[in-house]
Amino acid sequence: MIASRLALPPQPHITTYRVVYADTDKMGRVYYARYLVYFERGRTELLRSAGFPYRMLEEHGLFLPVRRCEICYLGYAVYDDELHIATWVRRVRHATVIIANAICRPPEPRPLVWGEVELASIDAQGRPQALPAKVVEALGKYLF
Repeated sequence: MIASRLALPPQPHITTYRVVYADTDKMGRVYYARYLVYFERGRTELLRSAGFPYRMLEEHGLFLPVRRCEICYLGYAVYDDELHIATWVRRVRHATVIIANAICRPPEPRPLVWGEVELASIDAQGRPQALPAKVVEALGKYLF
């Protein structure tokens, strides 16, 4: 279960983000659903870093919609916090990939939020499609 994970893997992909007012709720904390947007930002940058920007995947008829997500809140961020969105691949299978995220406020190493998103690999008609070997190989760099 993700709630028990309090340490990051050795070399996750890191995306830096500074919290803006639009991200916060009336209490001045980041609104709980915004963390899913942060997860998307992290996985988009991980794919780009792996050499497969999402736009390029779409142009080749490969789509990665979210099938499942899980989130565990251990703390919260507020306006103007600098956050590190740590992203890594937890599992790659024939037509699915699980991407994990931890959001931290440096220099504090303890995550504020943990999460996992399972993505399905489908074609333009919504049918399952095997992940191309080159994509699987590139994502292997971030597999922990």
